[in-house]
Amino acid sequence: MSEPLSRRRFLQLSGAAALGATALAACGSGGGAGGDQITYWGAFQTKDLEKYFKENFIDAYNKAATGADALKVNMTVKQIETIDRLTQTAVASGSGPDLIATFGPAQTLNYVGNGNLLPLDPYVAQYGWQDAFLPWALDAGRVDGKLYSLPANLETMAVFYNPATFAQHGWKPPTTLAEFEALCQDAKGKGMVPVGAGNAEWKPATEWDVTWVWNTFAGPTALYEALTGERRWTDPVFVDAINLLKGWFDKGWFGGSTDRYFTNKNSTVYSQLAGGGAALVFNGSWAFAEIGPYFGEAAGNDATWDFAPLPSLGSGVPAGVQPLSVGAAYSINKDCAQPARAADVLNYFVTDPARQLGTLAATGLPPAPVKVAEKDFPASTDPRVRRQYLALSSGANIGYTTWTFWPPKSDTYIYEQMEKVLVGQLSPQDYCAGLDKVFQEELKAGQRPPVPAPTGA
Repeated sequence: MSEPLSRRRFLQLSGAAALGATALAACGSGGGAGGDQITYWGAFQTKDLEKYFKENFIDAYNKAATGADALKVNMTVKQIETIDRLTQTAVASGSGPDLIATFGPAQTLNYVGNGNLLPLDPYVAQYGWQDAFLPWALDAGRVDGKLYSLPANLETMAVFYNPATFAQHGWKPPTTLAEFEALCQDAKGKGMVPVGAGNAEWKPATEWDVTWVWNTFAGPTALYEALTGERRWTDPVFVDAINLLKGWFDKGWFGGSTDRYFTNKNSTVYSQLAGGGAALVFNGSWAFAEIGPYFGEAAGNDATWDFAPLPSLGSGVPAGVQPLSVGAAYSINKDCAQPARAADVLNYFVTDPARQLGTLAATGLPPAPVKVAEKDFPASTDPRVRRQYLALSSGANIGYTTWTFWPPKSDTYIYEQMEKVLVGQLSPQDYCAGLDKVFQEELKAGQRPPVPAPTGA
């Protein structure tokens, strides 16, 4: 199986939130073709991924779809660079997709606002979705109390490290602010890069650091209050977190220096981690599909990697916050001629733990946020990947990624204006005030994606 398309590269291609290695947009016959089949547009980075999806989703569903009312799925392959635009055009024309695959809650909200989607509430009890999905998952697709989408993939953020490097220097994965800063200071004193980082290939990578720092310093409860309008982004807890991050950059802890951060590529970051030149890397679980070529036999070295939960940086914030990254969601077009059959396809594609985890093991694509147990993982699953998704399946201590739960203009502001903070052109206070202005306008306009309530540790 070819290496899946990284989240970073997919975003460059699609201009939308991450869906992983495949861009999936389902287009059905709607009313125009009499509703005699469910047609599907798929876009894939590699032929291997296309073959896997066809065999394990399309062909498998068609084989299982028996009975007088069964409809077959017919997939047409499109170009990954244009599938999002093609889907939006088809939906706007009123003649296209039965199933609409979006790049997460923010994009789904646009379809809801335009009146393009059918509520999925009639199918919740029929298919047992309340029990199949993690507790927060259905809330991520609800708008004004109605369910309009099901999340189709799930990732989070963690600390990646080289166990041999940690053993050499007597370090342990940090769990507190004091431990993190002590490790960084020690690494810096030994001529290492404390935190491997860079955004040369993907400028929005800067928001990854804003995300994990806000989640671990301010905490999920404060973020939820701000996202729902009960707290302002000018609150000291958010300003102090940005001050903290800015201070670390000023010390040269991230990427080696602020200047080098803007020129470091993905290959540099992972190579430093593998070679013992960097102590830590804060990254998303999409790194599982990216990190392998830099470690072990594939790279001609004996290095290994591992990950640990995020530390706690703030008082009252437990270690191990899991910021949720939802990069894909499925909905049903309001013009669908056979919504019940479309819902059946949706259910088949998303809810089966064995199918979701089999895809994860075979391709690296993140699974949907369904409840899973250790027995559901194929034997071929990387044990580190299994550990991560078992932790996510607990549904505990969830947080919020900026690219999933912030409105689009606010999200863009976060990473673009943070660069000005890092180079001293904008103060943390002014940065948070500017975000608050943009966010309040989008919140008032109803442009904030659905936000599930925090679950606690």
